[in-house]
Amino acid sequence: MEKVLVKILSNLTATSPGSHIPISNLSSEFHRLYGEPITKAINKFQASKKFPKFLELCSSLKLYQSKEGRWFVSLI
Repeated sequence: MEKVLVKILSNLTATSPGSHIPISNLSSEFHRLYGEPITKAINKFQASKKFPKFLELCSSLKLYQSKEGRWFVSLI
């Protein structure tokens, strides 16, 4: 799953490497490509994990929360 998310994030940030994107954009792109919500896919192999919590476990991704409470993700 992490490899899939890294590939999607790489494509989304191709014009601006190192940039952060909202996790909602990553989630939307996953849904567009695979036809199911990311949370449903995560729950297939890790019960009751929230998307931000799952992203924190991914060694290739960096997650941070803005002052407004919005989550962003970037490649390490």
